[in-house]
Amino acid sequence: MSTGSHGRVKRVTAEFRGDEAVGIDILEVMLRMGEVSRSRVECDTRLVRLALQALDRAIVEYCAKTGQRYPGYQDIMKFLDARVPEVPADAARVVSIQK
Repeated sequence: MSTGSHGRVKRVTAEFRGDEAVGIDILEVMLRMGEVSRSRVECDTRLVRLALQALDRAIVEYCAKTGQRYPGYQDIMKFLDARVPEVPADAARVVSIQK
């Protein structure tokens, strides 16, 4: 995914409320988006870029496991919902990041 400032432009707009909005705020803090973004728009752009890269990797993984070449939305959602999360970090390995 190119980050150049020329060429085709694709605008992605979404509105999240309630728990989803809180979840996004938590992700932004965890990822320290404030350190790499100067504005809300730049933060959103970087977060969406990261999400699209993660989605691309999930699709590649799904295609490799199933042999399906062009999975649909519902196929990918089921795949992501069924994935077993990694083992949580040990309390000794959890690090607090201070400002």
